[in-house]
Amino acid sequence: MKLDTIVRAGMLSSLLGTLLFLGAVDRVQAAENAAAQSNIEAGRAIAFDREKGNCLACHALPGGSQAGNVAPALPMKGVTFQQMFQTKEKLVAFLADPEKLFPYANMPQFGKNDVLTPKELQQVADYLWSLN
Repeated sequence: MKLDTIVRAGMLSSLLGTLLFLGAVDRVQAAENAAAQSNIEAGRAIAFDREKGNCLACHALPGGSQAGNVAPALPMKGVTFQQMFQTKEKLVAFLADPEKLFPYANMPQFGKNDVLTPKELQQVADYLWSLN
């Protein structure tokens, strides 16, 4: 077998391996995006649910009806959740126990009082994090 044939075969094999890897990466990314979108939608449903998050009792949110006006509209103008909290984990901690971060916060302690589960807190945080 000639050297150039061997080199071409090796390059073809390498290229095929790379394409297969990239296809797998695309499938993983698509699955992660679908899971993230599912969490965002679940978080929105919790935020709008009067028996669960009930965020609309105090906050105006995009697409919400009969929103309250005792707390800031979300997202707040000029500041994103990313700017306020830096990480989604800090937002989850805030939702769980707002007074820990802001001692005079007049907001339910959704986690501390077992109103929302840790998974539900994460989903609401995913929803809020998606707002711009």
